[in-house]
Amino acid sequence: MITSMAPESTTTSAGTAARQPIGRRIAVVVGAIVLVLIAPMLIALSVAGPGAAAATLMSIVAAVLGCMRSGWKRTAWVVPLFGAYAAVVCTVGYGWGWVIVLGFVGLVAGIGFASGFMAALLYAGLVPAMVTQVVGLRDALLTAAFAIIGGVLGVLVGKRIGTKPTVPGNEAWRGHEAISGALVAGLFVAGAAIAVSTGLPHGYWIALTLIVVIPPLVQRDDTRRGRERLIGTVGGLLIVIPISLIPLPEWAFYLIGFALLVPAFAVLKKSYTYYAFFESAAVVMLVSAGNDLVGTDAARIEASAIGVALVAVAVVAVTWGVRHVTASEVPKQAIAP
Repeated sequence: MITSMAPESTTTSAGTAARQPIGRRIAVVVGAIVLVLIAPMLIALSVAGPGAAAATLMSIVAAVLGCMRSGWKRTAWVVPLFGAYAAVVCTVGYGWGWVIVLGFVGLVAGIGFASGFMAALLYAGLVPAMVTQVVGLRDALLTAAFAIIGGVLGVLVGKRIGTKPTVPGNEAWRGHEAISGALVAGLFVAGAAIAVSTGLPHGYWIALTLIVVIPPLVQRDDTRRGRERLIGTVGGLLIVIPISLIPLPEWAFYLIGFALLVPAFAVLKKSYTYYAFFESAAVVMLVSAGNDLVGTDAARIEASAIGVALVAVAVVAVTWGVRHVTASEVPKQAIAP
């Protein structure tokens, strides 16, 4: 997605378009990653610690994804929530308070379904899903500030790559926002409660799976995109297993993770399968730096399966509603999956 920061082609003296050299395109991607992702993370890390660095990264990613699905103007309105979520989870950590926070994320996102805000509000949940380290008041406020800064950077990137200001919501759902809010909140509460009550390692992958799966589901993406995402994600997971067997320092895992982002962003507009492949591997490397990657992959697969199962239950429930709820109660076209 960052490749669009530079023009894709140049014009020759004869007036014909000449493709930008691959070396220059890679240089643009690397420079953008350093400027937009690595530099803000390093600043946050030096000022407020790893929690703030994670909040910065997640906010940038959340804002860019929000711009792509809800539009950059709508995502800009959501950015303050990045900071609020970061501040709250820095006080409650990974426990039952975390369950409540994620339930609130789902409730607010679901209510925004009709107006087109759902995706931006849902991606904001990346921050509380990943930033669960309890810190003092000063560091909590700094983490919130860096989350907002990351969100602003993400919106600027989203605007720069040409995302729309807004996207249409689901007008047929007007008046029934409470239903979608309760449904999405229930999914997050159920998933987070399972993670906390069972002590599931890396249980945040349940929330991440819900965040990734719900937007294309409610926005009716075609099944081809879903297959591409599945194939790419599985491939990306497979390549990190042999890497985990190599004894490397923590900084090397971060370096590999950021390096994998280069081809991910470079192929985004050309092949979603390859993008998902590199992006999935990069995220796992960055999240798992310093940990046992084999165990992390296993935990991610287990948690992701729980998240997908929860979404499947929701789809079945909605389908049942279409068949059994009368038109006088809720318009059938409003709840069609």
